[in-house]
Amino acid sequence: MPAKRRILLIDSSDSARTILFKEISSRAPELDIIACGSGKEAMTAVKRFEFEIITTGISLPDTDGYELIEEIRQTPKNKDTAIFVVSGDTDTRVMGGGMEDTDAVTAYFDKAEGHRSLVNFILNFLGTQNELPVKILYVDKSATSTAITTGILEKNGIEYVHFREASQALECLQQDLANDANGSFDVMITDLMLTSQTNGYELIQTVRNELELDYLRLPILLMTIEPGEDERTDFTAIFGAGTNDFITKPVDEDDLLARLQTLVNIKRQSEALNP
Repeated sequence: MPAKRRILLIDSSDSARTILFKEISSRAPELDIIACGSGKEAMTAVKRFEFEIITTGISLPDTDGYELIEEIRQTPKNKDTAIFVVSGDTDTRVMGGGMEDTDAVTAYFDKAEGHRSLVNFILNFLGTQNELPVKILYVDKSATSTAITTGILEKNGIEYVHFREASQALECLQQDLANDANGSFDVMITDLMLTSQTNGYELIQTVRNELELDYLRLPILLMTIEPGEDERTDFTAIFGAGTNDFITKPVDEDDLLARLQTLVNIKRQSEALNP
């Protein structure tokens, strides 16, 4: 991810670019927004900068939007960037499969839904906290580890619910899903060592298999101890259980926040693409 978060807006309409630029700037002032009115201007930008999202219309004054996307996919900096096609008439091209690489377009957005819906779509995909604050389910029986982790969460204004027992966490998730089919938690953090009855692996497997919360609906961060000199990290067990990522204790604040941001982005992007 680039140090400066950037998005590129490509639209032949001066008024549309201005409206989007102002709306996004007001709601996410930390973003660096570049707006272009032609394919030539856009290609100059994508060769120079790395973007997290690029939006483009289909009809541009000097090129076709899909041809532009194919050019963008050839650039080293933005070959994997999320690209949204914004148009009032995408059905024919989508159904006809006009592009050789169907993965070149990340998502299509109907212009008829309005600019505010488009801005919500963009910000949700980025994982910004403007409208969707982060909420963590944290499971850990260690008083020391809990104090360190909750201190980091509180310091950074992250809402969390903490339980010592896996059974309590599962009961909370079940009640949460009963109230909201999509669930209100963005990430679950669990320690590997919980109780003699249930460890972190078993908790994760229950969440994945019995509650049917997959990697996208509820990303999970597993906390483990640093392996000794004669030990090796059991990656097969960690990821085989259904973990998205893991972090070793004692937890470093910057590392924890970076991993949480990545996991929240995963969930937000899934929500944006599968409303």
